[in-house]
Amino acid sequence: MDESTTNEFAEGFVPVVRADGDVSIREAGALAIVAGGNVSLNEAGTGALVVGGDVTMNQAGSGNMVAGGSVEMNDSAVGQMFTLEATVAESRIGLLVAPIANVENSEIVIGPQQAIALGVAAGSTLFLLGRLFRRR
Repeated sequence: MDESTTNEFAEGFVPVVRADGDVSIREAGALAIVAGGNVSLNEAGTGALVVGGDVTMNQAGSGNMVAGGSVEMNDSAVGQMFTLEATVAESRIGLLVAPIANVENSEIVIGPQQAIALGVAAGSTLFLLGRLFRRR
């Protein structure tokens, strides 16, 4: 697998970005980004994003995101986001799990409350099915 340790990318594509520090991507894309620091995406996209620090997205997209810090999104989209704090404006998120979320003019398909309810419902269903079909 081709890997890059360069921290700044513009106008291109790189399969995997791994960096101990910060990463900045502008008008570019990556299949996966793993960064220990902060990540900035401007008119960029990535399939998977795992960040130890904060994430800033402007007209960007990501399939799955796990951020150790806060996420600030403007006119962007994310499939699944797990973070400590999210500030979202003019964006769309499929699943948002964050203790603190400030959402403005955005669409959240499944928010924190719905995610908890979905988890409880799925767990209860699996428990009952397990008891029902358990062999004695």
